[in-house]
Amino acid sequence: MSEKEQFKHLYQLYLSNSCTAEELKHFFDLLEKRRDDQELMALLSDTWDQTALSPEKGLTPPFLPQERKTVQLWRRLVSAAAVLLILSGLYLYRSDLSRLIAPAPAHQLLTATAERKLVSLPDGTRVWLSPNSKLGYPEKFEGTERNVTLEGEAFFEVTHDVRHPFIIKSGQVSTTVLGTSFNVTAYTQQNTINVTLVTGKVAVALQGQNTTQRDTIVANQRIIVDKAAASISKVDYPDAAAFLNKRLGLYEYRGAALGEVIRDLENQYGIQIKTDSSLIESAFYGHLKMTDPLAETLNKFSTVMEAQWKKEGTQYIILKY
Repeated sequence: MSEKEQFKHLYQLYLSNSCTAEELKHFFDLLEKRRDDQELMALLSDTWDQTALSPEKGLTPPFLPQERKTVQLWRRLVSAAAVLLILSGLYLYRSDLSRLIAPAPAHQLLTATAERKLVSLPDGTRVWLSPNSKLGYPEKFEGTERNVTLEGEAFFEVTHDVRHPFIIKSGQVSTTVLGTSFNVTAYTQQNTINVTLVTGKVAVALQGQNTTQRDTIVANQRIIVDKAAASISKVDYPDAAAFLNKRLGLYEYRGAALGEVIRDLENQYGIQIKTDSSLIESAFYGHLKMTDPLAETLNKFSTVMEAQWKKEGTQYIILKY
């Protein structure tokens, strides 16, 4: 199949919302490469207004209770401006236009140590904000994008709106969605940003000095942004649904690396933990309720690990018996 035929095929998949993550990425790559091809541009102009757009499927897992379970069918975009949007590779790749985003958010929602908050945004999107986090959002979403900012961690259940992509800015990282449920961990003191997808599709972009790195994920996948190395990687994450409980502070570990559990404890309680070198290779099995008092959680963790903890200054030390 020629490159032009590939483009036409992927374009039809895009309009019917049946692209895989890889096909979606390939479509936008070809779109950028062949944007000066008059024949293909004419194809877009002629067919866009005649093609019904299908909403994304599987945005609401059956086990997730919520107020809105009906996904409306979206009308066709009939103006020339809509064609320009797709030609520019928008929708899931709006991060390239970061310089055009809205002014500073009107609202700043903050959480303290061990505090969690649930907020409904102006478009109906719901956000579960984890401890020691900050969410910025406007009084009302206006323009072509729904922009928010995040420092820390939050679980998002984004209201579907194909005409207005939802964009989360965390430093140089932009997470763009149309409507889906996912978790973002973006604490400023940590070297990585994680985006873990429960349902739908997500595009993540890392803005560098001269280039922008992008990748997309589907359900049960995670994107890891290494801030120090300025790189993006993608991994399978079959336990993504666990974030439905984690957003409430209920953490279940099934042989998790000790480092992962320690990071969660540090994030949730705003503390620093140092562990005995003999524990480094250990795995953790069990449940931790991060809404419990810190001492109670550390006691439970230490019991399972056959260890003990103490506090020295502002740091917590966990030692093997």
